[in-house]
Amino acid sequence: MRQRFLTVPAAAACALLALTGCQVTGTERPDPEPSVSPEVATPVETPDSAPAVTLVDVSPGGAVEVDPVWAGLQTAAEQGEDAYLDVHIHSYQEPGDEGEVTLTPSTPNSMSITLPAEAVDAERAPFYRILGTFSAEEVGSSAYALEVVDTEEIAEVRPTGPSTEERCTAEDANERIQQAAQQLADDPGSREELRLLWASAPEVWWGIQRTAATLGDSEGEAAGDFLTEACGAYLG
Repeated sequence: MRQRFLTVPAAAACALLALTGCQVTGTERPDPEPSVSPEVATPVETPDSAPAVTLVDVSPGGAVEVDPVWAGLQTAAEQGEDAYLDVHIHSYQEPGDEGEVTLTPSTPNSMSITLPAEAVDAERAPFYRILGTFSAEEVGSSAYALEVVDTEEIAEVRPTGPSTEERCTAEDANERIQQAAQQLADDPGSREELRLLWASAPEVWWGIQRTAATLGDSEGEAAGDFLTEACGAYLG
């Protein structure tokens, strides 16, 4: 269902990214026309030397059917394959900084990942980055244990594009991010295209995914405040 916005002053109260926490009421709700130019995703090629399971993404949390990171770890564990991960997990639970740590996405009904602390970058917490090649073992119905195989980054598989700061502070940030969230809500099959466009700004890509899920669950009536959190460091 297409999200609609008021054309009266009440809509102006939803300032940059406030769509995620702003709900408007009224009867005048025309469908908006796209207000930003389209973006073209730049494909990336995975080198033959990379593991068969190569994940460069941001987990939205939730069930395996909607979380490509969970699905990738499940495949790696079932097939006994190593997995290359350059993924971000949003979690309010601090995992610690030594020994083995556990990361669980903040979304309900998510997986959990236990791995060595040195493989987790907590600089941008609550967004935690996992980087390296790992062996994966399923230790529960939604739990995985990872062992480091290699810490080398495979830079060429990372999508190129604006950073989180650039996305959040752009003049058309509100319209462009709204449009991406709505596109994902309307067309889940466009996720890969959107990943290529937005994964270079992992916090915003997380916010887009969570907003799209909330829009879908509420039939377009609510969006949550995920994008406000994603861009919080650059608002104000």
